[in-house]
Amino acid sequence: MEFDEIILGDRTIAGFKSDFEIDVIQILKHLNTCETAFKNFILTNENPKFKWVQEYVFLSLETSVTSLRLLAEGHINAAGNTMRISYESLCMSILLSSPVRLKVGRGKQQKEIDFYSGYLNKDAFTKAHLSIDLVVRNASVLGVTSGKGWLKQAKDFYNGYSHASEMVFSSLILKSGKSIIGGGYNEEKREIISAHLKQIHKLAKQLPELIKEISLRNQLK
Repeated sequence: MEFDEIILGDRTIAGFKSDFEIDVIQILKHLNTCETAFKNFILTNENPKFKWVQEYVFLSLETSVTSLRLLAEGHINAAGNTMRISYESLCMSILLSSPVRLKVGRGKQQKEIDFYSGYLNKDAFTKAHLSIDLVVRNASVLGVTSGKGWLKQAKDFYNGYSHASEMVFSSLILKSGKSIIGGGYNEEKREIISAHLKQIHKLAKQLPELIKEISLRNQLK
């Protein structure tokens, strides 16, 4: 398998760029707008209460960029796992900045909490892997009703990249039967890469306005 070449050899993303340049340009346009919104609305805030909001917004932006780069280099599973972190980070920033109490738990364990206080106290309900479900469940009081659909779709899409699953295998075996180790672009993976790009595009398109909303709603500026 020539592991030396896989690890140490110079690789190019020319094939990826050639096939997906239009998609990437559109995504980068949104990501650049995200960076401007982050600098204008989040970084200007000095209120310590929103330190974690700033951290999670930054993490959502950073992991979106990193996921796109991983995808360009053919690391589909790593890109999927990283992009799940991006969606979770966005939801954490929404939850932490919420001015209202939120419903958590089920059945007898259901209760309402101030998410930020619960987060500081390391409440089990405030763990990042639960954040997407929590935002979807509380979408109406959080003011993100229109976004609950694409957040749920993203969670369902990326769940398969968080563990050893059949979806993971599908990104490592080409239709021709050849196995892929260590990434690298191959035209046989165009369909699955295109599906990933659509998910990145969805978040990148929504993120600038969400950053502004989080900031303005909580008077962060």
